[in-house]
Amino acid sequence: MKSLLRMVILIVAISMLAACAQPTNVPNNTNAPVENNVPAATEVPATSAPATVAPLSAQEEWLKTNQLGQYYTDTHDWAAIEAAAVAEGKLLVYANSSKVEKAAEAFMEKYPGIKVEAFDLGGDDVLLKTVEEQKAGAFTGDVWFSSGGAELIGSVMPKNYVWRFVPESAAAVTDEKYTQPLLMSRFGTGVFAYNSELNETCPISNIWELTNPEWKGKFFIEDPMNDSSTLSKLITIAAHPDEMKAAYVELYGSEPVLDDDTPDAGWLWLKRFAQNGPTPEPGGDEVDSAFATPGMTDSYMALTSYSNMTDVLEGNLAFEPCWGLSPTVGIQSQSYVGIINQAPHPNAAKLWIQFITSAEGRDPWAKFGTYFPDSTYEVPEGQKTLDEIFSMTWFIAEQYAYDHMIEARDFYLINLGR
Repeated sequence: MKSLLRMVILIVAISMLAACAQPTNVPNNTNAPVENNVPAATEVPATSAPATVAPLSAQEEWLKTNQLGQYYTDTHDWAAIEAAAVAEGKLLVYANSSKVEKAAEAFMEKYPGIKVEAFDLGGDDVLLKTVEEQKAGAFTGDVWFSSGGAELIGSVMPKNYVWRFVPESAAAVTDEKYTQPLLMSRFGTGVFAYNSELNETCPISNIWELTNPEWKGKFFIEDPMNDSSTLSKLITIAAHPDEMKAAYVELYGSEPVLDDDTPDAGWLWLKRFAQNGPTPEPGGDEVDSAFATPGMTDSYMALTSYSNMTDVLEGNLAFEPCWGLSPTVGIQSQSYVGIINQAPHPNAAKLWIQFITSAEGRDPWAKFGTYFPDSTYEVPEGQKTLDEIFSMTWFIAEQYAYDHMIEARDFYLINLGR
């Protein structure tokens, strides 16, 4: 009996252990939603750092303050400009004209609170002084009042050494093309001229004749090796190959035969002109004395300034431009006025530009032979009008001259007098 009881207890114990060992069956339903009481995380937007504004450079600050360059405006508060100019009290002008001193005196009479130092440096030295000061960061000059020509257009302006400023009074009477890239203050005309005491008319009709033997050493010119303006005028002739070719055919009846070093008729003329030995002089006054002094017995010609006709009218010189000369009577150039980069007296500079482009300010230059972009200006009696002189001359090719300046200087020097 006891044995049977032990057997029953053992069987029950084994059954209970087997039941505990079986795994629990979980329904295999992957599509059933799983309840999740934890709220979903909310995406927090990234906090953007405030944009860093780079401080303006000294140049940018100067431009912004004075409304020049990219901050330029076409209208100006002249009462504020004048007050600021008087507070500045001073003005430095770099010019290439002796008449600038008279203009400075008139300016100081009009604005007695501003002292003007106007320097007649000559075109090349205006360029040199401005460039060297800018490169050194020695901002001293206020006004560029000079030609500059090729270097101004090809180098000075692209480097932002001088800034454009056009007063409303000038803009109202000046064609837009005469305000770009800098305001033009006046025009000068270099003309081929002859001694009018020894000749009733110009002894040549075509500038190719200046390459002929009879004119060897008998043509005077401001030394192009030392005067970039004169060299630019010669380069401008080379820049008109089609016109020079037509003039050659007109004179000689056949097309020009080019040399290996002359790509076209323009450069061929420059080569032969140099080979014919034009006589160089240090300045314009010396050129005029050499070919147009009253009482001379030998006939010469020259490239001179039409504005020097004032001396002819006064009896100090005897010359006449070669009107009707083929293919051009001469070369038209221009003087510019602008504000030098980071000028210490920018408001006085603005006031100067307004003054110098007015009838009062330009008076020292308003003589026979000089022209102004002001459409209301009336030339003196007997002077060619601006339209007339433009129709018979070539505008100086400043960019072309800049691009070929070194090449042309070497080319001219190699061929000079050969």
